[in-house]
Amino acid sequence: MVTILIFDRQSIYQASLSNRLSRLLPESTEISDCATEAELARRIANNPGATLFLGQVSLQSETMKLAQRLSCAVVWIAERRDEYLPLLTQPAIRGIMFRTAKPADLAECVAALRERRTWVQSLDGPSAASSRHEKWGLLTPKERRLTAFMLEGLQSKEIAVQLGTTCQVIKNRIALIYDKLGVRNRYDLLKYLLGTTPTCESVSKEPRDRKI
Repeated sequence: MVTILIFDRQSIYQASLSNRLSRLLPESTEISDCATEAELARRIANNPGATLFLGQVSLQSETMKLAQRLSCAVVWIAERRDEYLPLLTQPAIRGIMFRTAKPADLAECVAALRERRTWVQSLDGPSAASSRHEKWGLLTPKERRLTAFMLEGLQSKEIAVQLGTTCQVIKNRIALIYDKLGVRNRYDLLKYLLGTTPTCESVSKEPRDRKI
């Protein structure tokens, strides 16, 4: 049985989300609302690997650390765009959605979770999203791997060690990636990829020992 735990400090939104999920998911799915963060932590401890829909929880909290240790998949309920850019580097975060997410967005999120894919709600229209995908396609597989390491929070020196090359080579390659995607720095890169489906997960399947 699939277990979904929901916790949000806005109780009305939490109840609404619970109702929407119950209509999307099969009856075999157990959906539980948590009234407090302490209750959420207890339920996580009893349900390793559960899927969590969380809003307004500190990333540094013991609850989040517990969720990561027990291999829970977290869908983060975000307030504003710039607030959750760093979330893309958190290994437990498998989905990011806004409170204004429409039923179609939630359905996409659920489908991605079933397929063990990372999902991020796009804020842009179809043309902007299409443009991002076209530019992502300009990157070579090796450049995508390098981008994945950047999204995981690794610095150039650390990436060089992982890929068996020099720091200067990595910096040159990063500059080329920025040029291809039309961004200026790592922060812009995170913003750019915010609505792009291919992230770390889709490129991490390539052998780690292949040099760049």
